[in-house]
Amino acid sequence: MFLKELKTIVEDTEATEESFSKFVNSNDHFEMARLIFEFPIKEKIRIFHVLEDRKKQQDLLYETDQDSRVEILDVLENDFVADFLKEMPEDDATDIIKDLSEERRNTILSLMAPKVASNIKNLIRHGEETAGSLMALSFNKVMPSDTAAKVLMQFKNTNHSDTPPYFYITNERNELLGFFKLRDLLNVPSNWQAKQFMRKNNPKVYLEDGCEKVANIMDHEKISAVPVVNENNIIQGVITFDDVIHAIKEIADEDIFTMVGTSKIDPFAKTTMNKVFARAPWLLTTFIGGIMSAFILRHYSDILQDFATVIYFVPFVIGLAGNVGIQGATVIVRGTATGDIQSDNLKTVVMSEIGVGILNGVIFGSLCGVVIALIAEPLLHSSPLMGLTVGSGIVLAVSVAAFVGSLAPLVLMRFNMDPAISAGPFITVANDIIGLIIYLAATGIIYSFI
Repeated sequence: MFLKELKTIVEDTEATEESFSKFVNSNDHFEMARLIFEFPIKEKIRIFHVLEDRKKQQDLLYETDQDSRVEILDVLENDFVADFLKEMPEDDATDIIKDLSEERRNTILSLMAPKVASNIKNLIRHGEETAGSLMALSFNKVMPSDTAAKVLMQFKNTNHSDTPPYFYITNERNELLGFFKLRDLLNVPSNWQAKQFMRKNNPKVYLEDGCEKVANIMDHEKISAVPVVNENNIIQGVITFDDVIHAIKEIADEDIFTMVGTSKIDPFAKTTMNKVFARAPWLLTTFIGGIMSAFILRHYSDILQDFATVIYFVPFVIGLAGNVGIQGATVIVRGTATGDIQSDNLKTVVMSEIGVGILNGVIFGSLCGVVIALIAEPLLHSSPLMGLTVGSGIVLAVSVAAFVGSLAPLVLMRFNMDPAISAGPFITVANDIIGLIIYLAATGIIYSFI
C-alpha cells in the first residue's frame, strides 16, 4: 500500500514539491530505503534530497540496496559526501564509501579530517564480514585505577548516544584486562576502583574473526557488544549487535541466493538485464551438465536399446541422489555459518550426514527394488531383474551423492571459497552426472550376467 501511494505521488505531475516533501518526511524512511529501487535514478535522488533530517538521509543511504546507493552517490559532490560521512558512525561510513571507486574514495577521504579518514582507511583494509570491518572505534575505555565516581562523571559528560553501555578496562599499552556494564557501575561504592569490580572473563573476538563467530559469542554470553582485539590483546574497537544483525542478514541472503544459483547481492533491486547476466553463468553449468549427460546416455546406448525400461527410472535415481546431496551440503553450510559445527565436532557431523545419506539410499533402494521387481513383468513387460538394477543404482548413487554433498563445503572452505556454492547448481549437476553414470554402469554389470 505504501509503495503504491509513493508511486502515485512521484508520478503525479500536478503534485507540488511541498506536498511531495511532506509525504516523504511523514513516512518511515527505512521502508523507503527498502523500496527505493523501484524508482528511476532521478526519483531516487529526489527522494533523498527532500528528506529534511540528515540522519534520515544517512539511514536511507545505508539501508538501501547497493545499486541505488551508488546511483545516489554518483550525483553528489565530493565535498557533500565527505561532510555527510563524517557525521556518521565510522563503521557505517566505511560500508558506504566501500561502494565507490578507489580514486573517488581517496578523493573524499582527503577532504575529511585526518583522524576520521585514517580510521575509515583502517576499517576498509579488513576483510569483508570480519570483526575488523564491523567494529566501531568509539567505546568507553577505563584505566584500572579510575574510580566509579570518575567513570560515571565522564560518562555523563560524554556524548554516548552511539556507544554501548559497556566499559573496557585497559592498561597503559591498551591491553584489554576486563570489562563492566553500566549497571555494575551504578551498584558499587563511588570510591571503588575499576579493577575492584571489573569482570575478568571478558568475551572478545579477533580482527579477522568472521561475523558468525561474533554473533555466536554475543548469543552465548548474552551481551549486546563485544570488544575486538589484535593478536597482542590490544583493543581495537567494539562491535554492537545492530552491526552484527545487518551483516548476518547480508550473509544469509547471499548464501540463500547463491545456493539457488542467482545474484548474490540485491536480487530484487537488479534490473532485468543485470539479473540475466547474474544468473546466466549458473545456468551455463546446467547446460554443460545436460550436454555431458547426453554423451553419457549415448555411451550406454547399447544397454538402453536392449533394456529400454531402465531409462524410465533415470529421473527417479538422479533426483533422489541430488536431493540427498543437497541435504548434506545444506546442513554442513548452515552449521558452519551459525557456529554449531566447530573443529571438535566437524568429523562427527560429516560422518553422520554421510551415514544418513547411505541409510536413506538403502531404505529407498530396497523399497523401490522390491516394488519394481513385483511390477516388472505384468506392467513393464520386463525381467524382475529390473528391481535389482534400479535398487542397486539408487543405493550406490545416493551413497556417493551423500559423500560428495557432505564433503564439498569443506573442500571449498579449504580453498577459501564460499561453501554455499556446494548447495548450488554446480554440485547439483555434478551429483546428477555421477548418479547417472553409477546407475547405468550398475545396469550394465547386472545385465551382463543374463
